[in-house]
Amino acid sequence: MTLKNVAVVGSNGFIGTHLARKLLQVPGIQLSLFGKNEHCVLGPDLDYHQIDINNRQQVSTLFAGKDIVYYLASGSIPFSTWETPVLEVEKNLIPFLNFMEVMAELKVKKVVFTSSAGTIYGTTDEKAKEDFFKNPYSPHGIVKLTMEYFLNYFRIKNNIDFDVYRIANCYGPGQNTKKGLGLINTFLEKILSEKKIHIFGDGKAIRNYIYAEDLADLMVYSLAAGTSGIYNASSDDHLDINEIIGIIKNVVAEDFDVIYTEKRQSDNPAIYLDNTRIRSEHPDFRFTDIATGIAQTYRHLKEQTNS
Repeated sequence: MTLKNVAVVGSNGFIGTHLARKLLQVPGIQLSLFGKNEHCVLGPDLDYHQIDINNRQQVSTLFAGKDIVYYLASGSIPFSTWETPVLEVEKNLIPFLNFMEVMAELKVKKVVFTSSAGTIYGTTDEKAKEDFFKNPYSPHGIVKLTMEYFLNYFRIKNNIDFDVYRIANCYGPGQNTKKGLGLINTFLEKILSEKKIHIFGDGKAIRNYIYAEDLADLMVYSLAAGTSGIYNASSDDHLDINEIIGIIKNVVAEDFDVIYTEKRQSDNPAIYLDNTRIRSEHPDFRFTDIATGIAQTYRHLKEQTNS
């Protein structure tokens, strides 16, 4: 049997670790993992390489022979480049273009890209399908959408198929909230450590959510050869932050205070995602109920706190 050579860039990250664990269970693939850190967080026995995405020669050597590449690398979050948009170009767009040019030279068959559903559509007052009007207003969203467009460029120019997952607010065990991402995980961590949480604004901002293991399961489908698809990676939940707090209160054992502070300009007040496309392609898939997902995340964090 011919093995598919599959690579994950950003395998030490939150989504990357969940995805890598799922891919390791798939028969018929040879998996290589790549990250910025010296060591692989999943263990020393895996095919892992520390990599500098900007080093074209290193990328060319390490990715030779790869069939499918998951590109999860990101050097920013929406809030971090709000005041310095040029950093979004320097940290994300330019490294991505350099990387894709090497993938074209190596004749990689497919690239799977993680985009940001919460930023590329802008504010919506109706459900946004994948072809919905795009109105990003943060540098992060503008560059993410530009990277999507460049994937189409490389598809036409170099015959590289792609899948794009426009990811809703992802949560679950293993998220590093120190980077400023992860609303649910941040709330749970603050409840355990400080018995209080801070909310920017009045808590009425609408968000969509997806459990990390669900996302990883969906992304495994991209191993199928050919086609280029763009998907809103979201469960059916459209909840404001106050509703999330209500669910958390029913899950955690601790009492905690909720402190409302001034809204940030970079925060999107409302986004409603339509997940019909990904549901129609995988009709038997079942998303984790958000109360169940929050409870599992809470138990994981509490075990870490007590260990």
